[in-house]
Amino acid sequence: MNVLVENHEQKEEFMTLWSQIANERKYQVTTLAENSEAYLLKDKTNRSVGTIEFVPCDANLLEIEDLIDISKETRILENLKYSYQVRKMGVTKEFASKSILLDLLKLAAMHAKNNQVRFYVSYLEHNHYVKLTEKFKFRIEKVGEEVMFGKKRLVPALIDVEDAINNTEGYPIYIKPIAYLVKGSKKVKAFFA
Repeated sequence: MNVLVENHEQKEEFMTLWSQIANERKYQVTTLAENSEAYLLKDKTNRSVGTIEFVPCDANLLEIEDLIDISKETRILENLKYSYQVRKMGVTKEFASKSILLDLLKLAAMHAKNNQVRFYVSYLEHNHYVKLTEKFKFRIEKVGEEVMFGKKRLVPALIDVEDAINNTEGYPIYIKPIAYLVKGSKKVKAFFA
């Protein structure tokens, strides 16, 4: 389950949880962007276990230091209205699991569907980038040089949402339903009920 952050209390809960996740992973703690859509990921007992923030791409993003430089990425510049930076995506170490990862992917898939997203860009930890591209067979493109944030090596990554949804060959069986969710396939109604 996930909750859209809409009020002051939810923003405080989000930032408290994100600060915990960031400290565990040695990330920089930054505030929520004004125009972002932020979500709290909840477990079955309604406890907040993860965060994700979607920031619409626009010309104002070109000057924000902790975001990927999109100034030369023509696919995004031509589709600004349908492109988002993904920030503050994480889960507390205590709750990190494959099922929580799937919940985050489902949330991103639903966000993509509801907002007609063409591209997501995000920094991914190098080991997560390798896992997503090699184990899960996601076609994620590096769009710049890797950077160091503290002791973490991060990969600036672009996900072509349409390609990820339409070309599911090689995806593990538990990942394919997420792509079908966005396509609107009837095969997965029970999976997401």
